[in-house]
Amino acid sequence: MSQQVAVNEPVRVEARMAASGEIVLKSFDWRGRRHYVASHGRRWDDRTDGRRIRCLLVQTSDLNSFELRWDPVEDEWMLRQAWLANLV
Repeated sequence: MSQQVAVNEPVRVEARMAASGEIVLKSFDWRGRRHYVASHGRRWDDRTDGRRIRCLLVQTSDLNSFELRWDPVEDEWMLRQAWLANLV
């Protein structure tokens, strides 16, 4: 069973843009550790302060799941929440 954790912390992300325009996350740095993305889940857009924010669910190779949010205007990534099967 995983433990849901509210995070709301900025993170550094390694990503690329697919030909289709979708963001493909490769890894992200959180709390002094690099987390490698094994699979992508749901994607959606949200609005914050009138700006479109891209939201992505990913699962890492250690079976933890994360919701990451990208603000394309500021080019900033936030880790909003995590579901930790294996505590980090």
